[in-house]
Amino acid sequence: MLFRFRGGEDCPDWVLAEIATVSRLTSIKLKLICVQIMKNIGSDSLKYEILTKLTEQGKLSLSDVRAMVACLRFILESSLRCSVDPASLDTELQQLGFPKEHAAALTKVYADYCEEGGEALRRISLRLPPPDIAWTVDYVVGDSKVGAVGQPFLNLSINGNESTLSTADLDSLIHELKTAAECIKNIKL
Repeated sequence: MLFRFRGGEDCPDWVLAEIATVSRLTSIKLKLICVQIMKNIGSDSLKYEILTKLTEQGKLSLSDVRAMVACLRFILESSLRCSVDPASLDTELQQLGFPKEHAAALTKVYADYCEEGGEALRRISLRLPPPDIAWTVDYVVGDSKVGAVGQPFLNLSINGNESTLSTADLDSLIHELKTAAECIKNIKL
């Protein structure tokens, strides 16, 4: 079966296996755990001490808690990445085997923290190291063979790739970069 929260793909078997562990908790505890996960999306600073206290009643081992958190985090992050609406997520979770109350609790947290979680995922995506840029301007006033030249040249080095640009080339590059920046601004995420 294909799921929207998975981007039109099937759900992994390990997630299906963890649903039984999640079902051992009350829907209120599940909601509190999901709140902790959504507050920490985009970082690895999840405090398992808090989660262990929340799961004491279900008598889960630390490995069970970690597996359950991985499952819930996977579902929540996949839903955020695919921009799934809460009603569809609720339906799909019930199709996976979540009890109705558990699916409703998870969906409620997803709906409440959707904006913040999506923003956190956007902050950590598409990170590239800053480029190493070096440049110099050479202005040749005259040459014994040609006579007066008087045109500046830009020697540009980006990550070790060197280029020499004339004023016309530089004007063209600036225009293309401005056009690219406008296109990026107009992209709606």
